[in-house]
Amino acid sequence: MDTVTPFLSYLNIQKGYSVHTVDAYGRDLRQFFALIGDKSLQVLDVSDMKTYIYALQKAGASKRSLARKLSSLRSWWKFWVRRGDVAQDIFKGIEAPKLDKSLPSFLEDREVEQLLGAFESWPKHRVRDIAMIDLLFSTGLRVAELVSINVSDLNWDRAEIRVIGKREKERVVIMGHAAMTSLKDYLATDRRTWLKRPTERALFISEKGGRISTRSVQRIFEKLSTIIGKPVTPHVLRHSFATTMLNHGADLRSVQELLGHSSLQTTQLYTHVSLAKLKEVMKGINL
Repeated sequence: MDTVTPFLSYLNIQKGYSVHTVDAYGRDLRQFFALIGDKSLQVLDVSDMKTYIYALQKAGASKRSLARKLSSLRSWWKFWVRRGDVAQDIFKGIEAPKLDKSLPSFLEDREVEQLLGAFESWPKHRVRDIAMIDLLFSTGLRVAELVSINVSDLNWDRAEIRVIGKREKERVVIMGHAAMTSLKDYLATDRRTWLKRPTERALFISEKGGRISTRSVQRIFEKLSTIIGKPVTPHVLRHSFATTMLNHGADLRSVQELLGHSSLQTTQLYTHVSLAKLKEVMKGINL
């Protein structure tokens, strides 16, 4: 009996999880069965879970990776418990490792300038890539949200973009002046040049004329990281946006809405970043 496919379909159709999230759950479950064998639900027990965890630890899995994989398995098991196929608790006595709380990485203002300065020697696709960087920093979008934007989602009069976030939740983000200028430049040049079909909806497209992929955006950031000598990812720009907003007086609830966080607790991480920065400043002026 295939116990993975029905669960993944449930995540996709009923829970509205993104393709990337569903794929991650699928990888975790396939890895689990590759290690413990093709066992039925009724045969699985606590010893199988312990064998799996031990194998991951022996392979050098990090605490974060281990916690995520256990979370995938718990969700999968609860799905079959709700359907009445199993009753026993194979997670009894098994706890996820406690994660060290780390502050989000973000860029200082001078580092943002350095990042944009890297485009002076950018070999190709310069106009499009600047537009994407400006938009990410201006809105705090996730990379999956960035590539899913359609031209029709832009509202130039209100400087807004309609975004479909995690679990298909819709929200509106605000474009800054620099992002709007870069976007208009891109629409008038690169996108117009590369467009193969007038019916193409995607805002950001590749040179081949189709919607750009998340992997392509990640490769751009890998190249930027090499140029400026510091690891930079789309998520670092998301963190930078949140930190900048809070440092300039935005309230926590507003930042939560703009980031699309379902929990205020997630957004509160950025208050710790702001406090850490404030403490550094106070040390510097001997207060």
